Amino acid sequence: MSFWTNKEQRTALDDAEDLAYAPSGGPLKMWLLGIGLALIPLAYGGHCLVTGHALFFGRDSTLELDGPAATALAIAYLSLGTFLHAHWFWGLQPRFATFSYLLKFASVLAFLGSLGFVMYKLMA
Repeated sequence: MSFWTNKEQRTALDDAEDLAYAPSGGPLKMWLLGIGLALIPLAYGGHCLVTGHALFFGRDSTLELDGPAATALAIAYLSLGTFLHAHWFWGLQPRFATFSYLLKFASVLAFLGSLGFVMYKLMA
């Protein structure tokens, strides 16, 4: 069934649930998404750690952070990149699939913890 004729109404929770399982695809998807896409948040998170400034991207505007909040947001970006790499690069290699689940779990914990700290710093 194609994208245009799909009658099933998927939500963001359905898409998030799909990330909990092993991905499908071949070497092109493994390298394009597992390395190429994952490098974007990894490189930006590393840049934010070095400079001490980070942008919190919103729908209509961005918020510039510095200090501990910027460090925590940089860790969130690094965690996002690590998740993408673990899902599409390690998840598509059968011998690393078990490690993929462990790394995805650890990166989600780091992402939620660091994003929670950013929210705490913004509210305080």
